[in-house]
Amino acid sequence: MSTAEILEKAHERAKAAGKRHAGDMTPEEAHALLREHPDAVLVDVRSHPELDFVGMIENSKHIPWQNYPGMTPNPDFDQQIKKEVTPDHFLLLLCRTGGRSLAAAEHLASLGYHHCYNILGGFEGKQDHQGQRGKVEGWKASGLPWKHK
Repeated sequence: MSTAEILEKAHERAKAAGKRHAGDMTPEEAHALLREHPDAVLVDVRSHPELDFVGMIENSKHIPWQNYPGMTPNPDFDQQIKKEVTPDHFLLLLCRTGGRSLAAAEHLASLGYHHCYNILGGFEGKQDHQGQRGKVEGWKASGLPWKHK
């Protein structure tokens, strides 16, 4: 699938859901865009412990949307994002299951970042019938590259 096709599908998904950000893409689409588009940046918005204990994606930018413990909003998020990317970058936002990254994408869209994409299912996705994550949906379940810190 071409970059244009990936972006169009992602945009259609977000538009159908009534969202302001540029689009929602699957982990596979995000991975393809990262390989093909020079201005694509993966921004991992999970907390520091999540990266330490669950795993991470190499070459991603880590900017927590919420701080651990307590999962309180990161008051420095806007400043931190401005240090790492510009509004012209294609921002692919990832969290554990897709909720925080969606909130961050919507927030960044309101600040004038026009190319914010949420990665559906996040890093681990929803739980399977045994209560385990990383097997049903998300980056890990898709078999895409990641590592432990």
